[in-house]
Amino acid sequence: MFWKWLEDNFKYRRKCAIVFGRRRRNSVLEVSGSQKITQQQYRALLGCIDYLEQHIGVYGLFVTGGSVTHVKRIFDKLKAGCPLLLDYLRSAHAPRECAMAFHQFLSLYQVQVLPQRCVDVVLGDVAGVPKRLIALDVLNLLHEEYDDTRLHFAKRYLQLMRRYTLYGYLRPTEVHAVITPYLVVPKIFRGPDVRTNMQAKSMTLLELFLLAQLLDDPSALSEQLQQACAAYWQSN
Repeated sequence: MFWKWLEDNFKYRRKCAIVFGRRRRNSVLEVSGSQKITQQQYRALLGCIDYLEQHIGVYGLFVTGGSVTHVKRIFDKLKAGCPLLLDYLRSAHAPRECAMAFHQFLSLYQVQVLPQRCVDVVLGDVAGVPKRLIALDVLNLLHEEYDDTRLHFAKRYLQLMRRYTLYGYLRPTEVHAVITPYLVVPKIFRGPDVRTNMQAKSMTLLELFLLAQLLDDPSALSEQLQQACAAYWQSN
């Protein structure tokens, strides 16, 4: 099982990276539909992430939408690539509305936060492979498949979800439920089978979020991946 997984996920990786580099680059972010992301929209999305990171502990973030009017207004500003979106968010104080509009935009424009090769690894024949090892492999592959704005956005998004997993949706009197992976599954795995193997996908995403800080240190990421591979090989 282990060697088959290694062959499937490493053997043709360099070839896939080369093919990926020939894809059209007229969209700042990778999309699976016909929509294109402009540089202005990209900067507006990063502004949303900046704002959400500052309000990660707001109750109901990514769960309740708040004012429908504010959600639509923020979405329209994202669509227009408004350069003053972050200023507007600060003055309006609408973190829940921002989170909802942000995810609506990713869904409508079919933004591929992770490259298809990473998604294929998670959806592949990985029965019996530890979720942490899969997550480390995906993060390592992310550096090979994406670069520039695509890589930066993927890092910012995954690290935002890490902060939300660790610090979001908390009140002193409630039990902390980890809901982040279930919220993000439709944003990563698109198509009619998005709910298939929901638990397995969610557990891998959770590991992915918790390890996302390693994206800032590729050498540490590579080292941890090698150690996880060696440990799994010894145990099998």
